[in-house]
Amino acid sequence: MQKISSLTLVLSDTCNFSCPYCPQQKGKNTLKIEDIYDFLDLLRPRLDREVWLGFYGGEPLLSWPLIKKTVAYAEKNYKNKFRFTLTTNGSLLKKEHILFFKKYRFDLVLSYDGLAQKIRDARSLPEVETALKNLQHHYPDGYVINSVFTPQTVPLLAASMEEMLKRGHERLQYSLDTCVPWKKADLAILEKQLDRLTTICVRHQQKHGKMPLENFKKNEGQGIFACFAGRDRLALLPDRTVWGCYLFYDLLGHDRQSRDYAKYSFGELEGFMAGFKKGFPAVAANYAELRQDYFFSEKKELCSLCDDLERCAVCPVTAALASGTLAVIPSWTCEVKKIGRRAKARFAAKPDRAGVSMENTHA
Repeated sequence: MQKISSLTLVLSDTCNFSCPYCPQQKGKNTLKIEDIYDFLDLLRPRLDREVWLGFYGGEPLLSWPLIKKTVAYAEKNYKNKFRFTLTTNGSLLKKEHILFFKKYRFDLVLSYDGLAQKIRDARSLPEVETALKNLQHHYPDGYVINSVFTPQTVPLLAASMEEMLKRGHERLQYSLDTCVPWKKADLAILEKQLDRLTTICVRHQQKHGKMPLENFKKNEGQGIFACFAGRDRLALLPDRTVWGCYLFYDLLGHDRQSRDYAKYSFGELEGFMAGFKKGFPAVAANYAELRQDYFFSEKKELCSLCDDLERCAVCPVTAALASGTLAVIPSWTCEVKKIGRRAKARFAAKPDRAGVSMENTHA
């Protein structure tokens, strides 16, 4: 049995945003602090030397008391075992939160869509902009901005990244919503946007000696992607069910009669605890089958036959949210991934001021 190195607590399925690309269904469920304590204590003997403990939602800052109590419990009983992370839309993020996160060395992910934020939630702009300024002032090294672009907002991608670079944010990444179809025209726009973004990032690297865009940073080695959900990571959901990853709940958690629900759910917390020795290995074995070389395209083409196999990674759940079947990948997802790889290769091949390719820099 693998040691567990990542745990996610989805504190609540309530949120103050209604993002069009979010797959999570809203509800009124909220975890109880006793459930969190039980979950952590059950897994104590199986935890790795260092474990990422992530707070997620909905919007996790709607459950601020749960965050504080969990951190206090972890610090008291686990002696630096956990590294904390939290994902937020930023609209509720105040100075008191940021100072708390800095004290306990949180890695923060702030979901902010740049110039597309006004399309996502125009009312949030003043609050999120204030949160960004507070982060820059009080915890400049502690956060990454993740910006999601859809086929409708992708024309804003390069300008959004450029604007955030100008504002001095040091860690950025873009994500693309592949749960909806990308038509040929959308893909052409994406290619142009990433070509422009490559130029922007090269100039920034030349001027500042830093590469702030996570998407263009060099990977350490290559290999066949495997989903490690359910094996070295687990998630506790607001309805008190346990999954290998919260995304599986978003896909399967609302139909308890389906075969895949029984295949990938570890059950409710009490059952998970009572039958852990037998139940965990049986369900974890199902997750172990989720390898890229076992995936298919919608055209019934096996991914193991693709020349790009070792340079590609597709989340099986994200693919299923579009195709309807786990690990079946829509054609537009393949095209989006190829465009992203080409952009990264163009960046790596660009010479810096000294005439050395970016592959040989610290990026």
